[in-house]
Amino acid sequence: MLAPACPDLAGLATLPDAWQEIGALHALAGTAIGLGPANVTAVLPALLSPVLACFQDQDPRVRYYGCEALYNIAKVARGDSVAHFNAIFDGLFKLSADTDISVQNGMQLVDRLMKDIVAESENFDVDGFMPLLRERVYVTNPFSRQFLVGWISALDSVPDIELLAHLPVFFDG
Repeated sequence: MLAPACPDLAGLATLPDAWQEIGALHALAGTAIGLGPANVTAVLPALLSPVLACFQDQDPRVRYYGCEALYNIAKVARGDSVAHFNAIFDGLFKLSADTDISVQNGMQLVDRLMKDIVAESENFDVDGFMPLLRERVYVTNPFSRQFLVGWISALDSVPDIELLAHLPVFFDG
């Protein structure tokens, strides 16, 4: 079992130098790739936690490489990352309003991958996602609004997900 031997990786997101953080992000993504789809599930929470924490870093390079690391981890984990969807969505939502173009581009790449993963997943918990969407639906930032509309549209296009019952979340009254 890999999980008990896995070290605490939360400190990687708070290294004193941006390049050390970027190196740690590469190492986390490389770990996921090295473990492969069969073994990454056991350590996925330990890999995702520092990556998502880097989305709040002051340095846009760290945020961009956080997107890159998340992309590589999610690409390996695929359906297993759906169990952590709300945390991933929350991180991407925060980056949707980022002013740095490279961070925006990185976020959009991960966003497209996550939409594909959710669309092909049989385990997506739409009922668990709706409260998160409800909290953010009144955001005023146009990029964040576009991000939310993109997710509503993507979920609506999945035949197995019925959004009609959740319409009151999107519309008042």
